[in-house]
Amino acid sequence: MSGTDVVLVALTVVCLLAVAALAVTVVQLRVGVRQLRGELARFHDTAVPAAVDLASSAQLAAHQVERLENLIDVASSVTDTMDSATAATVRVLSNPVIKTAAIARGTRKAARRLKSAE
Repeated sequence: MSGTDVVLVALTVVCLLAVAALAVTVVQLRVGVRQLRGELARFHDTAVPAAVDLASSAQLAAHQVERLENLIDVASSVTDTMDSATAATVRVLSNPVIKTAAIARGTRKAARRLKSAE
């Protein structure tokens, strides 16, 4: 056997080892890809219903926010109406109440004077 034959045999052995290493790597990659596809299918089965639920919940929340805004507007309107009514009531009742209090005080003073004069 010549030196060239030895080099060719060594090169052949190295190539065979490289092909064997690549074959092992390809098999491991296929197993990994198969597992990844299974996990992806499970994720898809879980994620799609969750996304549908999330969209439904978001629509419901938007509807509830709209209702709440309407209630706040109504409450604000009622508050404004009550403030106006209270102000009007105070204006209407303040004069007679003040006059009645003045008459009551004057009557008390007159009654005391009459009692002390006796």
